[in-house]
Amino acid sequence: MKTTLLIKLLSETSKPEMLKLLLKALFTNKEIKELENRIKIFQLLLKGKKQREISEILNVGIATVTRGASALENEDIFKVNSEIIQMLKTNKIDLND
Repeated sequence: MKTTLLIKLLSETSKPEMLKLLLKALFTNKEIKELENRIKIFQLLLKGKKQREISEILNVGIATVTRGASALENEDIFKVNSEIIQMLKTNKIDLND
């Protein structure tokens, strides 16, 4: 996947308000909600929640949760002890977002 420009834009946007504006320009509200749900799925899986339970908590389809679980299991970023995993584990899950 070629994401060089996207990575450059995101990594060089250090102010949260500017990052929010950039994300709003790049993605639709639906796409942002889907990204937020994917992050929440990761968090809930790391907390030991079952897929069916996550589906009900987030009001998303079981297939959505299964895709998140598959990414958590297969993507390289989750195979190493990274600060991203720690952030997912320790940050509070805001289900109202």
